[in-house]
Amino acid sequence: MAARLHPGALAAVLSLLLAATGSLCWGATYHVAQTVAAASDQNAGTQQSPFKTIGAALRVVKPGDTILIGEGTYREEVVWEGEDWKNPDVRMTLAAAPGARPVIKGSEIVPGPWERADVKLASPPATLPAIYSCPWEPYSQMVFVDETPLKQIGLQGSPARAEGRNGFQYQKQWDGKSVEDMRPGSFFYDKDSKRLYAWLADGGDPEDHVIEASVRDDGIGLRGTWTVRGLDVRHFQDGFWPHEQAVAVTGDRAVVEDCHITHNDFLGLIVSGEDGVIRRNELACNGLEGMTSNRGYRMLVEGNEFHHNAWRGDVVCLTYGNKWVMWRDSRFLRNRWHDEPAAALWLDISNANILIAENVFDNCACGIYFEISRWGLIVNNLFRNCGQGVWIYSADALVAHNIFDGCGAGITITGYPRTGTYAQAINEDVSKDCLMGVRNVLLINNILIDCPGAFIGITKSTPHGWGNWSDYNAFVWTLIPYHLTGYHLNFMQGWDELFSRLPMWRMQRHCDTHSVVVDPGLLREVQIGNPYVGLSQSEVFADARFIDRAGGDYRLAPDSPLIGKGVAIPSELNSVCAPCVGNQVQTRAFALTRLADAPDPNTAIPVYGTKADGHYRLQPLPPLHPLVDLDSAQPGTPGLNVKWRESGEYPRFKAAGEPDTAAPSDWVLSPTNLLVDPSFDKPLAQPGADASVQWVGGAGMHVFVSMACVNLLPAQRTNAIAYQKVGTVRANAEYLLAGDMTVNSVSKDYAGIAEMYVAVGDPTKPLGKIISIRREPTQGGSWNTYELHLRTGATGADPNVGQDLYVVIAARVDGPEGNTSPDPVVFARWDDLWLLSSPPEG
Repeated sequence: MAARLHPGALAAVLSLLLAATGSLCWGATYHVAQTVAAASDQNAGTQQSPFKTIGAALRVVKPGDTILIGEGTYREEVVWEGEDWKNPDVRMTLAAAPGARPVIKGSEIVPGPWERADVKLASPPATLPAIYSCPWEPYSQMVFVDETPLKQIGLQGSPARAEGRNGFQYQKQWDGKSVEDMRPGSFFYDKDSKRLYAWLADGGDPEDHVIEASVRDDGIGLRGTWTVRGLDVRHFQDGFWPHEQAVAVTGDRAVVEDCHITHNDFLGLIVSGEDGVIRRNELACNGLEGMTSNRGYRMLVEGNEFHHNAWRGDVVCLTYGNKWVMWRDSRFLRNRWHDEPAAALWLDISNANILIAENVFDNCACGIYFEISRWGLIVNNLFRNCGQGVWIYSADALVAHNIFDGCGAGITITGYPRTGTYAQAINEDVSKDCLMGVRNVLLINNILIDCPGAFIGITKSTPHGWGNWSDYNAFVWTLIPYHLTGYHLNFMQGWDELFSRLPMWRMQRHCDTHSVVVDPGLLREVQIGNPYVGLSQSEVFADARFIDRAGGDYRLAPDSPLIGKGVAIPSELNSVCAPCVGNQVQTRAFALTRLADAPDPNTAIPVYGTKADGHYRLQPLPPLHPLVDLDSAQPGTPGLNVKWRESGEYPRFKAAGEPDTAAPSDWVLSPTNLLVDPSFDKPLAQPGADASVQWVGGAGMHVFVSMACVNLLPAQRTNAIAYQKVGTVRANAEYLLAGDMTVNSVSKDYAGIAEMYVAVGDPTKPLGKIISIRREPTQGGSWNTYELHLRTGATGADPNVGQDLYVVIAARVDGPEGNTSPDPVVFARWDDLWLLSSPPEG
């Protein structure tokens, strides 16, 4: 007697079937089998009576159907845009038949006959050139000899692209001009005589080889909910927009898996939509980009191999390698990028909440470029021999637990005023722009090995690049040390300020105060007491003790001195990023900042572009919330986080909380710093000096390496202050005061208090809130960033309007009275202060 399914079990089975098929309406399955003798496009497309071409199956396929492709080489365009493609609940499938590996090609075999060509070369070789030619009608942009590509001579790529005016033209449009510029391993197409010339790398006769030339523009082009599986797609050339990609799938819940998309002229793969999966593909040797996309929500890119893309070189608009735009809540997991001459993983313009984990980057010009975006998690990745490991030009990004081995530069944060797209869904007006801010980027728990250019680079603190921080990293040097005191350990501020030696980096940028160094030569200098090293034996070690660095195993041995030298990262980061609902973004990453939308465009101050298209507000908006509270974090270990890898659970941004954007009428601020000498590059003037010229300080305040500092005695219970007059208080104005500030207590009896505020009329009379931090006895803290926002009232209603306006820094001691010891008990310091204000009225 047959067993009956329990109703709950039956529901579970139906649910699994629905997930697997996308619909409870099972469709037809069509078979394409080119090598079967009985195959014909007039057949019914059954397994016993298959179609001969994929195009025949596409003419009858409907949502819910499957096309299975047998062995063979299919020289055809595979395009489907049925009218009912928008139904996301019904999946279609285009896949290799079981056991088959079909190849879809954009080329045709060149039949010849090939003849020896008499060519007078511009640079004659020592031996007789072996150039052959044959008649050829189509304008081919790629030629292959037994699947090996020849180099194109003359105009590169599509003539239509070279003649276009959309900004997507190659930087280098020509390589030689005519057949006279040919060299071994190249081809030239003479469009006037319609002849194809080839010079094989070994000087052989093309008649002895299979010569294929590209003739098709569109490879696979599908719209709807499709699965594409197990196909090889090659030799498709650039037909200029919109005919420029080998594979393009547009629609929700698309799946592209187990495909080889290689040796195409312009773009390899495009997948745009929601909830898509791209996995276990090879994307290689594509002319401009291996993969690209201009829209993606909750996408997964996993287990793919990217290599040797961008062989055509850069285009004028700077997009080559592999580039994603406007992706949200998406993941890049366990991919391998290698031998990429451009950006391997480039996220550019309005990406948000992106997880990049467990990837490997080998021999890439740049591993990860996270640009004009927000909320990025770059964790547990391996970078080897890359020119630049990670480049951040965004906000609210965590770069943690990565390995950088032999990269020219490890991690770089750069920032300056620049626009970004303010589009929350694909159908919004993408002409709306914002002013990008590079803020709140945290670099912790990374191990950086032999990065001679710079281990870390961080933009200077400005209104547009601010609150970025690096600490608890390990800097490993196994090369020959070319300076006894560590001048081979380089760090960068901005684009061109180099700080050699970790102590100089700490003093100038206050970063990496808890980071450690592995350098046997430097350790010897510390051990013999060389006073110029500036590091202690507790932070310099001889060997990191990796399990097997040469074999690619960068786990730390149980006795590694780096264990415990990092911090534990919480599961939730202190920055709010609400996930998308459908394709609607709940957290507005960047608020509108066009001058035309300002309350009074005539008084707004443009900082990018002209008065018509400039911007008037800083983004992202304050308040700034450091991603991790380093002062209260528990100990951890730098390097790869094995627990994250095993569990698949990584830190995440807060999904709910106070919004961090505002209406266009708020935060109308000029990015011009109202302070003179914001980084304390000049000495403090004595009390009584002109406070509008520079900082005025007293009571032990002094300047040291671009910081305002003070050592406080036990008796200094009133504020030691420094101040600067910045004009007069204006009516109905907004002000933003920001800066870096810290305080340390070195006594068991005394706490330290540091402050920063705006004062009116008198430096001792605060206007509004005081930013204050307190360190209890023997408590230290990391260098932190703070900001203060205030708004004034109308003339006559606000008594402060018209009075002198000051910016003030102050510090004092809290503890037992009566101690007259001459030894300091509290140390406080400030740096990179700036004051912004709204434009004047009228």
